[in-house]
Amino acid sequence: MNRLIIKVKQNQYLLQIITLMSGTLMAQAIMLAFIPLLTRLYTPSEFGLYSLFFALSSMLGMVSSLKYEQAIMLPKSNRDAQALVFLSIFITIITVIVLSFGLFIFYDFFLDYFDGLNYLVWLLPPSILIIGLIQIFNTYATRKQFYKKMATVKMMESVTTVSTQGISRYFFALDGLIIGKLLSNLFSLYQLLGFHLKKQTLQLKYFSKRRVRANMKRHENFPKYQSSSAFLNSFSQNIPILLFSSLFSPAVAGLYTLTYRVMQAPILLVANSTRSVFYQKASKMYANGEDITSLHFKTTIGLIKIFMVPLFVVLFFGEEIFIFMFGQEWAESGVIAQITIVWFMFAFVTPPTSMMYNILNLQKELLQLQIITLIFRVLAIYMGFYFFQSYMVSVLLFTLVSVVHNLIFMGYIYIKIKNRKDNG
Repeated sequence: MNRLIIKVKQNQYLLQIITLMSGTLMAQAIMLAFIPLLTRLYTPSEFGLYSLFFALSSMLGMVSSLKYEQAIMLPKSNRDAQALVFLSIFITIITVIVLSFGLFIFYDFFLDYFDGLNYLVWLLPPSILIIGLIQIFNTYATRKQFYKKMATVKMMESVTTVSTQGISRYFFALDGLIIGKLLSNLFSLYQLLGFHLKKQTLQLKYFSKRRVRANMKRHENFPKYQSSSAFLNSFSQNIPILLFSSLFSPAVAGLYTLTYRVMQAPILLVANSTRSVFYQKASKMYANGEDITSLHFKTTIGLIKIFMVPLFVVLFFGEEIFIFMFGQEWAESGVIAQITIVWFMFAFVTPPTSMMYNILNLQKELLQLQIITLIFRVLAIYMGFYFFQSYMVSVLLFTLVSVVHNLIFMGYIYIKIKNRKDNG
């Protein structure tokens, strides 16, 4: 045991992952502990509306900077990285302003989308802005290796979310699912921005329009390909939430949302922490001309090993676990978990691969794959609706398409890095 501890302490890469993961572990533990309470306070329909709001705001928020924030990790120069931070913030603000005009023009459409709740329509712009800025400052914090602070922010965000959501319903009989999450996101942004200001990582005296324009041009593949690819990937992953409400009912969207929220817990816990640290280390190694094949392979295999136990537990006992944890009303969420578990396994093990597309400048190829996958995911859900009148069939077909997508997604990178190594 002592040898293992010493080995971990000596492995800086693994130690950074564990540091970032510790905050996520606490955050997910808090979230999972309170979800059984929330599922007894809120109905599947309310969860469905919550999922619709954040599916839309998250999709738009994550591409609000046109993915220039992903380029922050790549430059050798810290001044170039700062230029990309300023550029990302500026583009995010402009994007939100444009989207606000769009909401005004198509107000009736979005009002119907949110079941006549007009306040949700106007909560979209601030939600998109907050999500976009959090993404920027998180990426910059990863470059600076502020893993302890990032872990703390994750934990505090979870506490703020569940406490606000629970208190608003239990004591005031209000629907606080959306407001609670929005307030927690705002608090996370406040913490991240305050920490960067404290550490003086952003200094206006180094701001240069020439440097910003140069980096904007140098990393133009991110807005050209990566932003569209990221949006299509997010859109296609959220297709069940977006379509189930209109094709079946908001309650069905709520059932799927609970599954997605619970099954994402290990992904947010381990995989996303690994993604951040892997991207920082692999980008630096690649910029220095070092071989990153071994790092990618070992990280992916390690994630596969971690997920083996959850895979079989959910596969065989998913329905019983959901009934026990969340109540009989949510039994079908457990069945959805059993159907989708293989897809979630790939979501767990592919973060290093997704970062390789950025590092190897393969954004165009990724965009092409995402377009094809989106088409087949939409067709899968509509086939379940029109031919079988069953959302469970839609989930099954959606999962099959997603598994095939991930096999191609990983296989393409494997071929690329193998050829690169053989030719190197």
